[in-house]
Amino acid sequence: MKGDRVARRSMAWAAAAALSLLVSGSGCLQPARRALPADEEERFRATALEVLKKAAFSEEPAIRMHAIEALQEVAPREGLECISANIENGYGGVSFAALMALGTMRRGEFIEQIRIRAEDADPNVVIAALFALHRLGDQKRTGELSEYLLNNRDFHIRANAALVLGRLEEPSMVKLLRIALQQEKKISPKLQILEALAMYENRNAIERLMAYSYDPRPDVATTALNFLANANSEKAEDVFLYRLRSADFPEIKLEAARGLGRLGRDDGMDLALAHLRFNAPDKNRPNDAPQQQVARIRGLAALALEAIGSPQALGPLKDALSAPEQPEDVRLAVARAAVRIIDQRGGRSPRRPADAEKRK
Repeated sequence: MKGDRVARRSMAWAAAAALSLLVSGSGCLQPARRALPADEEERFRATALEVLKKAAFSEEPAIRMHAIEALQEVAPREGLECISANIENGYGGVSFAALMALGTMRRGEFIEQIRIRAEDADPNVVIAALFALHRLGDQKRTGELSEYLLNNRDFHIRANAALVLGRLEEPSMVKLLRIALQQEKKISPKLQILEALAMYENRNAIERLMAYSYDPRPDVATTALNFLANANSEKAEDVFLYRLRSADFPEIKLEAARGLGRLGRDDGMDLALAHLRFNAPDKNRPNDAPQQQVARIRGLAALALEAIGSPQALGPLKDALSAPEQPEDVRLAVARAAVRIIDQRGGRSPRRPADAEKRK
């Protein structure tokens, strides 16, 4: 009898320990991994796609920008009408996203509208238009990007120029980016320049981003990990693993999980599933409202699950999409993750049809 009591008590302690692991860091129970039946999966994809399309016309510019980027990434053909409708949006950031998307997709039928935006008063819009024109074969003004990168007084504009140069897929831009890195003083454009160089597999840039991923400023460390993940650098695998296990902030852990997912690893899947329901913000963080933390961390969890790509995440993602009072930006991140995972599972590539389109 005594042995039975001891065994039951040990089992209770083990259960409590397991429960604490599930709750730890997320403020809620980790949702169980759950795939969806094929018919339910298709309905979920249709719902998620509608969320993305609706978000592309949100009254909130940041939501529009992220929706346009998401449609270009995961559903370019289905989202083309929504993307092109935002070419002439009154908010520069929205036009920037639309022009970048059309350039990435090489949609030549919009080249005249793009040329008009290349004369815009907003330098950020011009930068994106020059990117799109270059991708469509009109490279007469590509050289103007160097002026924005090296000499513009606004560091946000310098950062956007670096972003564009990293995505031009022109190795000849490496020399220019190196010059810019030597003279740049602000952290935001400096990190963006490093990401651009990392896109060209520049070893020094990758190593410097790896070093910044240990920066004591959590926003800097998170950005560095994000850029390493974007560059899909296998050299950063050990850094992703270490930050996943050792970081103090969930944002850092989730970016590390996303980076590992981009490399084909699912080490961070349970962590991401747990934070999909995150509801334990740190009220002592200055200038970081609890609701902002909740939305940011849930969104990062969805993006990590997108990168990991497991169909076992679809059930929890479906629950997250329909959760009451879910922030709009979280719904957007969940929707893009769902479309990506379902299409990968079905063997559909969102990039191939769009990239195959020839200039008209």
